[in-house]
Amino acid sequence: MSTPPEPERGLRRLHRPVLVDRIVYATITMMSVLIVYDGWQHLRLVDVVGVIVGPVLAMLLAHIFSAVVAQHVEVGRILTPGEWFGIIKIQAPFFLLCVPPLAIVSVLYACGASLTIGIRVTVWFGTASLGYWGFVAGRRAGFVGWRMAAVIAAGLLVGVVILLVQVILQPDQVVSGGAALA
Repeated sequence: MSTPPEPERGLRRLHRPVLVDRIVYATITMMSVLIVYDGWQHLRLVDVVGVIVGPVLAMLLAHIFSAVVAQHVEVGRILTPGEWFGIIKIQAPFFLLCVPPLAIVSVLYACGASLTIGIRVTVWFGTASLGYWGFVAGRRAGFVGWRMAAVIAAGLLVGVVILLVQVILQPDQVVSGGAALA
């Protein structure tokens, strides 16, 4: 008689493929929104919360809607309230993806940093996160050596590409008087 598997705990739960997919997708989307938005210096903390939560809420609603539509196609009938609740229950935890950027900005703001600095740190944290998820994928695939380095570099490269978009769209926000802004 075999013993039932232990429930997944902590960060190991986050390493399931569908979760990794959503986390990476949300990170890239969030970074893109944060680097394209201009005028952080004119906002209050509550406004920044809205700018961060808005895209995550939009992604959550998109995933719920697409899952409902797919379920309608699969079952060929109107969904029951239980089926609706099941879909929402599965998708709702993805709303928590706005917590890390909110925590970073809020803690830095509480420590006296400007919201602009908080957003910049959040975007760099997002870049590091993409490198981490590249590492997770490489480890799961059994990569070692240069292959592991390549998959981590690929994640970091995606983040750097997003940062380069900011340089192209807002060069005065990144470089001033020939010096890079921190």
